[in-house]
Amino acid sequence: MKTLCYNFLFFICLLILMGCPSESISGCMDSTACNYNPDATEDDGSCNLPDGCTDNVACNYNQLAICDDNSCLYEIDALPNPIEIVFIEENVSGYVGEDIISHIHIRNASCSVMEGLVVRKFFTSDSIVNNNQTPDDISDDFNEAIASSYFCFNGICFPSSTILSPVPMSLNPFEEDDYFKSYLNASIPGQYEVTYRFYLEDNPIQFKEVEIIYEVN
Repeated sequence: MKTLCYNFLFFICLLILMGCPSESISGCMDSTACNYNPDATEDDGSCNLPDGCTDNVACNYNQLAICDDNSCLYEIDALPNPIEIVFIEENVSGYVGEDIISHIHIRNASCSVMEGLVVRKFFTSDSIVNNNQTPDDISDDFNEAIASSYFCFNGICFPSSTILSPVPMSLNPFEEDDYFKSYLNASIPGQYEVTYRFYLEDNPIQFKEVEIIYEVN
């Protein structure tokens, strides 16, 4: 009889425990967040996702960042030439009469603010590499009659007549700019070269020069 009572009581307690809802734990449930809570069962929208460098001794320290994204860079990471080309489309192709575009990403590879960054375009009749034109066919109006090239820099797109960017750009330590675009439009098929020189206004010997080859079909 006692055994029967004990079993009955155990069964009743088990039913009570099973009927009680488990306690929910609010917190961040995103494992990529700095404040991720592995015990959380209910996301409360408090996640702090990686948003910058939080080391105040780093060159690219972001005082507004809450969660470190492992992007911190230091003096040891700086390059002798602060103008760094981190991405370039060196060979692009397209068709006669259309704008063919190439992208270039520039970075300030130093721990100091870079000021006065400008770019100069080199594009003349010598830029024709391979097509059916002979030197006698190439007029002084090459840029408009056969092909024209223009670029976008520091948030502005300039006409083909612009050789030197009139608005210098500033970049914070290790800041990257991905806005630069180079366009070419040709009226005849062939291969064309456009060269760009990025340099500092007050220190022209600090420069980086790139060459883009356009294949026009």
